[in-house]
Amino acid sequence: MQLLVYSPQVTPRIKYIFNFIFREVLHCDFDFTSVANQFTAYHGPKFSYAENPLGNELFFRATGLLAKNNIEKQNISLTDFGSQSVPFAVADSALPFDIFAASFYFISRYEEYLPFTADHHLRFTAEASLQYELGLLKTPVIDQWCLILKNLLLSKLTNLHFGSRKFEFIPTIDIDRAYHFKSSGVIKNTARLLRALVKGDTERLSNIVNTGLGKRKDPFDTYQFLHQIHEKHGLAPIFFFLLSHKGDKEHDVNIHPNDELLQQLIKDTAKIAKIGMHPSYASNIHTTKLREEKALLDALLEKNIDISRQHYLKLHLPKTYLQLIKVGINHDYTMGYAAQVGFRAGTCTPFFWYDLQLEKQSHLKVHPFAVMDATLQKYLKLQPNQAVMLINELIESVKMVDGTFISLWHNESLSETGNWKGWKAVYEKMIALSANS
Repeated sequence: MQLLVYSPQVTPRIKYIFNFIFREVLHCDFDFTSVANQFTAYHGPKFSYAENPLGNELFFRATGLLAKNNIEKQNISLTDFGSQSVPFAVADSALPFDIFAASFYFISRYEEYLPFTADHHLRFTAEASLQYELGLLKTPVIDQWCLILKNLLLSKLTNLHFGSRKFEFIPTIDIDRAYHFKSSGVIKNTARLLRALVKGDTERLSNIVNTGLGKRKDPFDTYQFLHQIHEKHGLAPIFFFLLSHKGDKEHDVNIHPNDELLQQLIKDTAKIAKIGMHPSYASNIHTTKLREEKALLDALLEKNIDISRQHYLKLHLPKTYLQLIKVGINHDYTMGYAAQVGFRAGTCTPFFWYDLQLEKQSHLKVHPFAVMDATLQKYLKLQPNQAVMLINELIESVKMVDGTFISLWHNESLSETGNWKGWKAVYEKMIALSANS
């Protein structure tokens, strides 16, 4: 039978988080009522979500966050829940915390709308998040809470049906620099050659010379390896290409978008994988560039590309998502942190972005990723074997909830050159661990 939920008022926030928890994660059909007599007369599975119970029904106490329609700093009380410390503590309730308010707070990225100290890229940092403070960042806590809620409801209510879902792995690749030396031009490569000579960097010197002479593949040309390993394991990857003309000189370093080699690479990749745009660093300031870059990719592939991920993960809420929606993006893969692995929105399940300023669900679907190569090597300074252990921990946490594990890698981190020696094996191991479900 259909689950009935009583709430004195069904606000947009309540409707949003209940839809996510019950329909997207638990695959359970439900309906709301704000009429006490209708709830009391219903003989099927039911519970109430309010400040106080109506009678002796299964009751979840509401803290009030979901009844509001403003954005303000929350006075969040904590409580122990199993081995976790969780927010929005309540008393005399089926659970010791308001699971719906806590889930909404995380998934809406409520805290990112409040004043915060940004990093040097003007990004909200992982260390500033409540999940990090509570030690919850490395696990998809909302999905975990959903399963606990499911088991609780099954133990208390009869004739309640939940669907199932399967673990899924989606590898995604950011192409910041399609090639290291190819298509860079004589002047740029000559300058690199001279710098390598001065520093005595024999590996880099050999790569520049042999790539130029056609004796060796460009170090960043790892596409054949990627296509082969993805095909071997039946995976459906997504490649995000940076196409920036006169972008930020320090951060938008890809070759010119009109370069024939780059354009052919994109066309060839589109035959065997999904293609997304990788909005440039400069597009965060000069928003007209976002539309220009999308138009370039659309024209090249002769179709509308509606998938994207921000370069340098420059996500500023709500501005970034509003701009993406404005130019026709329907799916974004930016939801994750640069300096820490884990689940920025508290979930490993794709979700529709909730616009806190307009208080409504948008049609932009957010696909959160769990791990990035640069996080492991650059920020956490892990050795390859340590990285594999951490990746396995993340994968297992997603498998436990039958969620979606999304990885973020770069073509250059598979080059086996410089700081990336030994990291090709990390990618291979991640694929193997994810495929072994």
